[in-house]
Amino acid sequence: MEYADSTTNDTPFKILKMIDGNDVLVKILQEYDDSYIVECPMQITKQKVSDRGNHTVEHTGLQRWIGFTDDIKFNIEKVKILGLANLSQEVTLYYKMLANKLKEESGAEIDKEESLMLEELRSNMDRLAGLLEDEIDPDFDDEFNEDIYDKEKILH
Repeated sequence: MEYADSTTNDTPFKILKMIDGNDVLVKILQEYDDSYIVECPMQITKQKVSDRGNHTVEHTGLQRWIGFTDDIKFNIEKVKILGLANLSQEVTLYYKMLANKLKEESGAEIDKEESLMLEELRSNMDRLAGLLEDEIDPDFDDEFNEDIYDKEKILH
């Protein structure tokens, strides 16, 4: 019999699968026998949007797990959790940026070193987006769409 990977404790940033079906991103601050103390829990939300007629796109986002509160620390009983896993590095960075915003809104203390690192990352991402926009041919999309919708052409 194979056992699950035992490295799930190497990072405090987790995704929890709750018994009600929700997926919740958290930073685990403390573990007890029967519960976890977590910081800035955020629930994954999905929304289907119609795009160009019959084409449907699913958007994924995050929202506060419990709304209408400035609290950032919560107790979650282990019996309410089906499973948990480490967050990927990309999602961890995104979670940290959102968690810092929530902490600022609630007046909680923010790790200054991490905040500076995230600001530098955000600046680099903005700069990269600008460079990519400069490289994109504005007529490319139009030419591509013309080829797809030209029923006389056969595309292989």
